[in-house]
Amino acid sequence: MRTEGKGERRARGRAASNGDDTVFILDEVDEQIIAALRQNGRVANRDLARDMGVNEATVRTRLRRLEEANMLRVVAMRDLRAMGFEYLAPVGVQVKGRSAADVGADIGKLDRVITVNIAIGTHDLEIQVVAETLEEIQHLLTNVIPKIPGVERLFPSLALKVHKYNHEWAPL
Repeated sequence: MRTEGKGERRARGRAASNGDDTVFILDEVDEQIIAALRQNGRVANRDLARDMGVNEATVRTRLRRLEEANMLRVVAMRDLRAMGFEYLAPVGVQVKGRSAADVGADIGKLDRVITVNIAIGTHDLEIQVVAETLEEIQHLLTNVIPKIPGVERLFPSLALKVHKYNHEWAPL
C-alpha cells in the first residue's frame, strides 16, 4: 500500500466487483480529472487528456478506476431555478406514532420534496421542499405534509438566499 505523498489524498472507495472497502490514494491527476468533470461532465477523454498534458489512456484508466470504486459518477443535474423553482424551504419534522423511516418514505413520495433525512436532535426528519410560488409552499406545509400519518409537527424555514450549495457531492 502506498503512503500519501505531496498532492495526494486518501479516500475510501468500495470496489464494485467484490464490495470490499479499499483505501485509494487520489493523486493530483485524479483530482484534476474530477475538477474538470465538475466543470463539464461531457468533456471528451481526448480533450481532457490534452488539457491536462497526459495520455488519453491515462484519463480513461483513471476514470474507470474511480467509477468502479464508486468514487465518481457523472450525472445530469436539474437546475432548480431554471426549472422555475424560486423557493427552497428546509423543514424539520417531528414524528409521532410511526417510525421516522416510514413517515420519511411517505414524505419522499411528494414531487416537491427533494431531500429526506432521518435526523437526530430536535427533529426526527429534515426535509427540503422546493416550490415555484409562496402559495405552493404554503399549501404543502399546511395541507399536504401535515396530513401524512405520523407527522406531529413541522418546523419550516425559508431560504432567502442560498450562499452555498455544493452539488459536487452525491448523497450518501
